[in-house]
Amino acid sequence: MKKIIGVLVGVSLLGMLFSGSFLGTFFEPEPHGVPVAVVGPDTLVNQLSGAMEDNKPGGFDLREYTSVDVAHEALLGREVDAVLVPQEGRLVVASAGGRAGAAAITGAFQAAEKAQGRALRVEDAVPLAAGDVGGTSGMFYVLSLVLPGLAMALLLTKVAPGHGPALRVGVMVAGALVAASVNAWLADVVLGALPGRYGWLVVVSAGIVLTIGLVVSGLLKTVGTVGLVLAALLFIPIGLPASGGPIGARFIPEWYAAIGRFLPVEPGSEVVRNTVYFDGAALGTPLGVLAAWALLGVILLALPRRRTSSHQAAHRIRR
Repeated sequence: MKKIIGVLVGVSLLGMLFSGSFLGTFFEPEPHGVPVAVVGPDTLVNQLSGAMEDNKPGGFDLREYTSVDVAHEALLGREVDAVLVPQEGRLVVASAGGRAGAAAITGAFQAAEKAQGRALRVEDAVPLAAGDVGGTSGMFYVLSLVLPGLAMALLLTKVAPGHGPALRVGVMVAGALVAASVNAWLADVVLGALPGRYGWLVVVSAGIVLTIGLVVSGLLKTVGTVGLVLAALLFIPIGLPASGGPIGARFIPEWYAAIGRFLPVEPGSEVVRNTVYFDGAALGTPLGVLAAWALLGVILLALPRRRTSSHQAAHRIRR
């Protein structure tokens, strides 16, 4: 009876983890230090900053730019999330960076302009694919890369437990390329959800699958099945919402976004997004995080295999 109660409690806690993580993250998103380029003199920027601070304390970080072209380059380079040109009554957003986030920026600045009796024209410099109404394709695509990484690590451990680290890594590289190729083909060619960068999408997707596979394989070797469970919980119900998903990391609780920056899912999402929509801008930091996780996996794989204690061995012999 105690085991049955334990199972029921465990299942309930798992459900609470998922619902608490996803609902707590995406319900009532609020901006936190969202960088916005303002084209104009510093007096105007300071005036706007004061108005936005009164409306959304700590929500926006307005940065002065003297040229529309330079500000636009900053938007495409992922340095800012929007460009405001007050003299022209124009706001430029990039919904590919997060549709819900772009909508929140638009709403906040339209309200500020309306309070001054002015209208604000909104342009989308980097739109999402036409059918991606909710902006969720990127989040679910990254999930479709995490799951093969987890499964590949588990299956290789089961079907080829005696293979050394070098052979295991080689097989995982091949498996990552296959999984990435078919997923990118579906996302780009078949569905058009992440269009126009098939070759590069395959490359970065393979890197994500390989990273997850290496980490989980290393954990399986060093701590056993519990490592797979911990990785799955860390990467999916925690890592996925902590990445910001379709709204962006700057619109979720700051402490959760800070956790997400150091897990593979958020950097993976950034790499996919920036590769497909922003011509490979700002890839250094997310690729560095993924590389650190992959290196951790390689190190764990290189460690000596766990030794069975003499007591456990004797118990197995008696059985």
